[in-house]
Amino acid sequence: MNKLSASVCFIALIITSGCANMPATKQVSASNCNVPISKEESVTLDLIEQQITEKQYYSALAYLEKAPDSSPRVLRLRAEAQRNTGMLDEAYTSYRNLSLSCMAAFGHAGMAKILATRGDIPQAHQQMLKARRLAPSNADIRNDYGFILLAHKNFKGAQREFMTALQLQPGHPVAIRNMVMSLILDGDSRTALRMAKNNDIPSSEFRNLLAQANAFKEPVLAGSNNFKKGAPL
Repeated sequence: MNKLSASVCFIALIITSGCANMPATKQVSASNCNVPISKEESVTLDLIEQQITEKQYYSALAYLEKAPDSSPRVLRLRAEAQRNTGMLDEAYTSYRNLSLSCMAAFGHAGMAKILATRGDIPQAHQQMLKARRLAPSNADIRNDYGFILLAHKNFKGAQREFMTALQLQPGHPVAIRNMVMSLILDGDSRTALRMAKNNDIPSSEFRNLLAQANAFKEPVLAGSNNFKKGAPL
């Protein structure tokens, strides 16, 4: 496990190995984005999205088996569930197809996450940059792009992205913690501690962030068994 594998733990989207098999996704075109769906379909997708929010990924995949592959929203939900159950090859295909739709930004962002998990930071950076350009006001994407910059040790650039994410979505929990960690990595632990206190991050969690930042700087620690394989963003 390399240095990147340490960084994957910092944003708490840990994945486990998955064994469910999903059908191959079909190509989706941008013209499908405006196709209306029935109220029943909309309710079903809302329920599936709620399952993913609650990290019930296997259940979500079960309900998605009969969903139409041509729907960008279905592709996004399926890709997220696949990625979080360790089905990275299938997820990458779903994200790639999503990148050809009206949800292109999320497709590129998803591919970036998988590429980063595999240790291909340069390609992950390119894909996340595309996502940022397509959706510059999306807080999650700005946060994720900031994390890629953090992996490149561009601490100031990362902080700008995290701050943008926080202004776009005040209280964004991941961006706050990434911002704290970026300040620690940038040698400004005092400001990091003040920001943690101002955002009600307990002392125990701050110490964990400090330890994670130290691990981020140490490839040896990055290869330890203390880190699980996971999605980096």
